[in-house]
Amino acid sequence: MKKRITIAIGILFSCLAGWSQNSIGGIGTWREHFNNHSIQQVVKGDKIYAASWYQLVSVDPKGAIEYIGKSNGLNEVGIKKIRWHEATNQLMIAYENSNIDIIKGDQIYSLKDIELTNLFSDKGINDLYLIGNWALVSTNFGIVVVDLIKHEIKDTWFPNNNRQASITYQVATTLDSLYAVTENGIFSTALKNNWINSNQWNNLPGYNGLGIQKITSLKNTIYPYTNKVVYQYPSTQPIIGFITEKINCIKDGGDGLLIALSNKTNKGAVIKLNTDKRLTTLIDTTVLSMPVDLLLDESTYWIADSAKGLLQKNITNNWIPIGGPIQNIEGDCFINSNALLAPFGNKATGFSSYSALGWINYTQIKNTTLPYLTSSAIDPLNENWWFTSDNNLVRYDQNANIVSTILPSNLQGNLNNIHIGDNGNIWVMKDEQGILIYKNNNWELIVPPSDFIKKGIKRMILSKSGQAWMTAPNHQGIYVYQSTQNYTTAAWKKLTTTKGSGNLPSNFITCIAEDKLGSIWLGSDNGIGIINCGDISNEVCDADLPIVLNNGFLGTLFQKETINAITVDGANRKWIATNNGAWLLSADGNTIIAQFDRSNAPIPSDSITQIMVAPLNGEVFINTKKGMVSYRGTATQEARSQQSIHIYPNPIAPNYEGPIALNGLVENALVKITDLNGMLVFQTRSLGGQAVWNGKTYEGRKVASGIYLVFTRDDSGNEKSVGKIVIASGQ
Repeated sequence: MKKRITIAIGILFSCLAGWSQNSIGGIGTWREHFNNHSIQQVVKGDKIYAASWYQLVSVDPKGAIEYIGKSNGLNEVGIKKIRWHEATNQLMIAYENSNIDIIKGDQIYSLKDIELTNLFSDKGINDLYLIGNWALVSTNFGIVVVDLIKHEIKDTWFPNNNRQASITYQVATTLDSLYAVTENGIFSTALKNNWINSNQWNNLPGYNGLGIQKITSLKNTIYPYTNKVVYQYPSTQPIIGFITEKINCIKDGGDGLLIALSNKTNKGAVIKLNTDKRLTTLIDTTVLSMPVDLLLDESTYWIADSAKGLLQKNITNNWIPIGGPIQNIEGDCFINSNALLAPFGNKATGFSSYSALGWINYTQIKNTTLPYLTSSAIDPLNENWWFTSDNNLVRYDQNANIVSTILPSNLQGNLNNIHIGDNGNIWVMKDEQGILIYKNNNWELIVPPSDFIKKGIKRMILSKSGQAWMTAPNHQGIYVYQSTQNYTTAAWKKLTTTKGSGNLPSNFITCIAEDKLGSIWLGSDNGIGIINCGDISNEVCDADLPIVLNNGFLGTLFQKETINAITVDGANRKWIATNNGAWLLSADGNTIIAQFDRSNAPIPSDSITQIMVAPLNGEVFINTKKGMVSYRGTATQEARSQQSIHIYPNPIAPNYEGPIALNGLVENALVKITDLNGMLVFQTRSLGGQAVWNGKTYEGRKVASGIYLVFTRDDSGNEKSVGKIVIASGQ
């Protein structure tokens, strides 16, 4: 059992659907940035609870939204089913991996029995059904009975008479009977005091082989159904059927059945099958796309639409602003001090942005429908947002709210990467051709040498010295280009694993990054290499292959590991994205500082695709194919000159045990913390522009309540008082 951390944001239903899911926390805390528009379920409890695959979203009667995920209490991601137990005010959650959480107030109870059992090869959970103080868990081997008072497994029922494992899809009850839909048909048994007698199951005649996997009840009557037809037991003739529509779920509507439908054109509706068999359309296809769950709360309908989110339907249709990107992020992101741009890639049109306004989703700007967008950049001179889209560039002028499309070249080949220099020059990687450079109001194509393979060039960075570093296609290593803007000789160079011509860790280079000292870090399918190279026209450019100590053994850094991305934080440390989690390395790469994966962090997948670090607050955005999370790091971008600093939290509660962040420092600042008498309490150095204090002395003792002074000294020896820290008294 563990306690749940509550993160709530009061959002009125009239607000825009772009607010952040939760506010940023202290050093070492996590946030989820999930696509909660893919809502799969909705239940009524003390609040309305909706579940996506990633987390829970609750809405209270005043419209306040709370997000509950792995970062603040849940034990897993991959929510399969949720149910509310009214008698005990508990929310039950079943996960894809067969673990179960039960939330009661701020406590979370975890039941891992099904997940850990070795008795059955397939332990998947299909549904939850609550009866009395028990939960009947339909699994791929039978029905597991959970005691919701003691939070323990009570029994396992097999809906047959031979006690053999049988896939059970769903159950329902009447006043005296339990009905189970299984792989072998529908079985029933007498139900007395919420208990059954083993080996007394009856197979309902006529229902075998009909493809029935769902069942519901209304007014003591059982309704089995497929995705096309509905039956009313005991008749084996359908009472209603659909040709083009698919039945997603059926729920008790009081005086009729509520049916959620969808079709192949992504249009959905909710209809009501009245007791006299008449059909009434409650919500039509102009509103819904993919309704997958619903409930009736007095006169209000709540609809879970897996394509559009959560709908509240009373007199009007009201979509709940549940935040987050509306798609998984598969394009190349860009981050600066003002915004994170996150293009959706080639599977969905448009992009999301994250800033002080929270998440905002863009699929259309004014009357312009956005295309598929694959990479992004922000112009440092005017803050215009740029994207690549097939062989076009898309530019969004935020101030004028105008989007425009630019065709830099008629030549064949898609634009794959875009970079904008500090001078406003635009560099774009064009597949099959080379590099397009926009300067002095003209586009110029720089063509690689004829012996360089050009089909398949995709990734590029522009270094501070003006060199373009590109991943070569077909496992050909690296291409480097320098112009005469910063060098005497314009030149191309190809680097491979050969010593004297690159010494790369592999010829399959997957990513490139430049650190704060100008070193080029190369990720490959065989670890990392570091290159310090000047004029490529007359210098050898060989990579160093870092050797690290890990688990007592010396070895090449990430040998035989595929590196998906490398990102540099404010202290010049390196964040490494791999298929086995995210890693934080020291500035020189010789020390592993931290490692995060699903076992120790709320990351939805260990396969990390991108990492972005926010310069000003050090928040590390970690993207996976299953969604994005962020971590409040310890390093930020340094201030140019030492003025005032931001201290968080401040004042500090007497029971606070977490780190205290001092942000806005110059690089490598010496930070001294003293009491009011000038006695030194603690001293450290900033990581980039941020220092961290744990509220303790050098000896590890927690300091007393009171006021503490912060002094900083830069590398030139200039010292000044920059802040105060107030530690509140426990009295």
